[in-house]
Amino acid sequence: MDITPFVPVIVEATKFTFSEISKWLDHVRKRSGQPESSPDDETNTKNKNDKDTIMTRSDFASIETDLSKFISIIDSIKTEANVYAISGLVQQIKTHFKNLVDLETTEAEFGPLTPNHIKRGIERESLAIVEKSNSLKELLEQVYGKKLDLSCTEL
Repeated sequence: MDITPFVPVIVEATKFTFSEISKWLDHVRKRSGQPESSPDDETNTKNKNDKDTIMTRSDFASIETDLSKFISIIDSIKTEANVYAISGLVQQIKTHFKNLVDLETTEAEFGPLTPNHIKRGIERESLAIVEKSNSLKELLEQVYGKKLDLSCTEL
């Protein structure tokens, strides 16, 4: 099957993952007091020398503009199976982050008098961002057959 129509979705989702999700996860971690790196990040750091198993931002930048090279790298069966889930997750994560920003703005306005439902909403949206970001990352890793290194600050 021709997966060319799916390539823009995968490219945009990967760009989104490398640029936005890593920033949003840092934001959520700082807010919740979680450490900056997760166990998954530590695994990626340990394996940085193994270029066959990890895709960095610079690796992605080198293939994203070359359609034939890009198509040769991705798994066409997994791309076809996951493209709609990937697209949906990107939209859901964007929506959760907008909701989180709105709730945090409300919290800043109320200060110590913030109602509990606002605080629970912040927790709920933060958790949804983390869970859906992890799901998106896993789907993209299936498509590429490599781990994505979100901790990398190249580019």
